[in-house]
Amino acid sequence: MRITYVTEDTELWGGIAVVFQHLEVLAEAGHDVFLTTPAGKPDWYPLKVPLQTIKILDASLIPPADIIVATSWRTIKPVVESTRGVAVHLCQGYEGAYKEFSHFKAAIDEVYSYKIPKLTVSPHLNTLLMERFAAETFYIGQILNKDIFHPSRNPYRNNRLNPFKVFKGKALKVLVVGPFHVDFKNISTALRGVSLARERYEIPIKVIRASQFPLTQDEQKIIKPVEYHFHVPYSAMGDLYRSADIFISTSRDAEGFGLPALEAMACGVPTILSKISSYSSFDGPQDYALFVEPSDHVAVAEAINEIFHNRQLQEKLIRRGSEVAGKYSREEVTERLIAAFKRIKDRL
Repeated sequence: MRITYVTEDTELWGGIAVVFQHLEVLAEAGHDVFLTTPAGKPDWYPLKVPLQTIKILDASLIPPADIIVATSWRTIKPVVESTRGVAVHLCQGYEGAYKEFSHFKAAIDEVYSYKIPKLTVSPHLNTLLMERFAAETFYIGQILNKDIFHPSRNPYRNNRLNPFKVFKGKALKVLVVGPFHVDFKNISTALRGVSLARERYEIPIKVIRASQFPLTQDEQKIIKPVEYHFHVPYSAMGDLYRSADIFISTSRDAEGFGLPALEAMACGVPTILSKISSYSSFDGPQDYALFVEPSDHVAVAEAINEIFHNRQLQEKLIRRGSEVAGKYSREEVTERLIAAFKRIKDRL
């Protein structure tokens, strides 16, 4: 099959990396694939498939293919109106739930109502799309790059969370990933929880942050990170996770998947996650992280303290996190993706 994915840009976002991964596994399976976008080649990801640049997102400029995949709400209409291939929508999160897109909600719902097949990265999105838009959905899942995201291979890094060792001059490294200003990422609650844990429980903590954007004064008012990593290349993220002792994400329910949480688990890092549909759907039972309400920074502080002082809990979270991450294989996603495209194309 000839397949193209259409994106608005190639900027550093987890969702864009997912698109690149889809294209690469499809190419490896023998399909003729390429990326269509008005943007240039990414400087943060080693894209291995051809890129066809168009001037603007316009139906008349989208090249023909057997399958044309829209990857965001703004790409759906031009993909459908191009009529140059079977239109499919890859949904990694319902944008109508994003606070930043509230003014566009009517337009978002209009294109989501188009009767085209939708690929999803999380089971909870299938439910949402079927109930709200009567959509035909295909659960694809997520690819975890195990060459990048894996536990530390240095045996001397074991037992890093022993609190007695930490108190002997070594601080607990807490990693929080994501853009501070994006509402559903809810970075502020995670940072307030870290600050409270340091004050209330007197835990020596070093905050490590990673984001697509520079550090802001608003963020520093909550807590100033010891390390701030801006625009990190995809290949370097594994080392960043492995440098941490705890990973925290307090995303709100608008989170489509939350890939950094899974990547952290794969790297052998205990996690504190919010009680939201996407994180709860990673696996069952939900014992692979300590779960807190998205707005409860006090619970975040308590969870940090609990992990810090409970060696058995640390080991359990590391073990279960690794088990969960192991279920997200390249092979299974490739199989589901190709099966979905064949089913969609063959019924025409």
